[in-house]
Amino acid sequence: MQELFQKRVGDIYDLTPKGVDVINEGPNAYSKATAPISSEDRDWSTKDIANLWVGLIVSIAVYQVASGLLVAGMNWYEALFTIILGHTIVMGVAIIIGHYGTRYGMTYPLLGKIIFGPKGLIFPSIVRGILGVFWFGVQAWIGGQATFIIISTLFPSFSELEFIGYFISFIVFWIINVYIAASGNKAVKYLEGFSAPVLILLSFVVILWGFSTANWSLDALLSAKVLDSKEGVGFWELFWPALSAMIAFDGGIALSMPDFTRNCFKQRNQIVGQLISAPIMTGYISFVGICGTAGAYLAFNKEIWEPAIIVGNFESSFIRILFSLFIIFAVLTTNVAGNLIPPINIVATYVRGRLSYKAVSIMTASLALLARPWDSLSSAYHLIFDVTQLLGALLGPLTGIYIVSYLFELNKEIDMVDAFKTTEGKYYYNNGWNIKACIVFIIFTAIIFVSREMPSLHFIFDNSYVYGVIVTGFIYWLMLKLDNKHK
Repeated sequence: MQELFQKRVGDIYDLTPKGVDVINEGPNAYSKATAPISSEDRDWSTKDIANLWVGLIVSIAVYQVASGLLVAGMNWYEALFTIILGHTIVMGVAIIIGHYGTRYGMTYPLLGKIIFGPKGLIFPSIVRGILGVFWFGVQAWIGGQATFIIISTLFPSFSELEFIGYFISFIVFWIINVYIAASGNKAVKYLEGFSAPVLILLSFVVILWGFSTANWSLDALLSAKVLDSKEGVGFWELFWPALSAMIAFDGGIALSMPDFTRNCFKQRNQIVGQLISAPIMTGYISFVGICGTAGAYLAFNKEIWEPAIIVGNFESSFIRILFSLFIIFAVLTTNVAGNLIPPINIVATYVRGRLSYKAVSIMTASLALLARPWDSLSSAYHLIFDVTQLLGALLGPLTGIYIVSYLFELNKEIDMVDAFKTTEGKYYYNNGWNIKACIVFIIFTAIIFVSREMPSLHFIFDNSYVYGVIVTGFIYWLMLKLDNKHK
C-alpha cells in the first residue's frame, strides 16, 4: 500500500500525488515550504555540497576560533590539530543526518517531528532556533564590523559614532543577509558557487601577508611569540573542552544538513562532498587564522583575534576596503546557509503558510537582536569555552537522540505520508509526544547545565557536546532495546 504514496527513484523517495491527497484528508504540516523536493527538481551535485562547506568553513568564525585557541594558550600546531579533529568528527553527524535529507527530500524540522512527535517537536525546534539565531547574530556583528570599516574609510567622521556606528553597520549587514535568505535555496547555491573561489583566493593573500611580515620565512612566522604555548597552561587542560567546543561549533549546521542535502541527486553527492571539502577547508582556514594572528603580532605588536580589527590597523584605504569585503563575503556564505535558513525553516513549519517566506525570514532574523552578539565576542576565551559549551549543552543530547532514532528506531525507513500528519499516524506516539525522547533529552540536558555549577562535575560541562551525544544516545538506544524486549 505504501508504494501508492511514495515511490523509490534510485537513492531517493518521491511523494506521489496520491500521497499528497491522503495527507490533505486531515490536519497536516504539508505546505509549499515543507513539501519534499522531488527527484526531478534536485539540482545539487557533489560540487555544490563541497562549495557549501567551503562557504561554511572558510569563514571568519573558524578563523577566529583558530586565533582564539592561540590567545587561550595553545601553540599553533596544537590549535590546528584540535580544530581539524573536531570538524572532522562532526562530519559523521552531518553525513548521517544528511542521509535523511537526500533520501526523502524533507526538511530538518520534519525529522524532529518524526522523532519527537508533533507536540514534542517543540524541544528540537527551540534548541535549533536558539542556536541558529544566536550564531546568526554573532556572525552578523562580525560582518557589521567589516561594514563599519568600509563606511568609516569612505566617510572618516562615521568612526566617531563608535558603538552606534557599529550598530548601524550591523543593521545594514543584517538586511543583506535577510534579503539573500528570503530569496531561497537557489540564491544560496549561487552565492556559495560564486564566493567559494573568491574566498580561497583572498584568504591565501592573508597567508602571503603573514609571510611578508616575517621576511618570507616560514620558520620566523611560526616562531612568533603569539603562536607559542602560554606558560602555566597545559595542553590537555585545554584540549578536551576545546575539542568538544570545536565539534559543537559546527554541530548545529551538521544537524540541519537535511535542509541542504534534500537538494542532492543521490547519497554519494552529500557523502563525498562533505568528506572532501570540510576537513581540508577547516585545516586551510585555520592555517589562515594562524598566519593572520602571527602576522598581526609581528606587524602591529598586538595579540589580535578578530580579523576586522586587524584590517582596521592598516593605513591603506584600498587594503581596508578589499579585506573588509573579504570578511563580508566570508560571513555571508556561512551565516545565510548555516545559521539563518534553519530557524527560518522551523518557523515556516509552524506557521504553515499563514505568513510568506519573506515575512518569516524578517521575523526570525529580528530575534538576533536578543542575542546581544557584541557581548559574546567580548573575548576569545569566553566565546570558545563558555558560549560554545553552553550551546553544546543543548545540542549534544539532541544530536544523540537524532542519530540513534534515525539509525535504530526508524531504521532509515520513513512513511512520508505519516510524517506530515499532525493528529494521527505512527509518528503521533502518545498524544503527540514521544515520551522517551522528550524525557531523555530533558534529563541529560539538565544534568549538563547543573554540572556547570558543580566543580566536581565541571568536566561534564567542559565536554558538554561529546558527553551529550554519547551518553544520551546510548541511554536512548538502551531504552529502545528494553522496550522492544517487552513487546
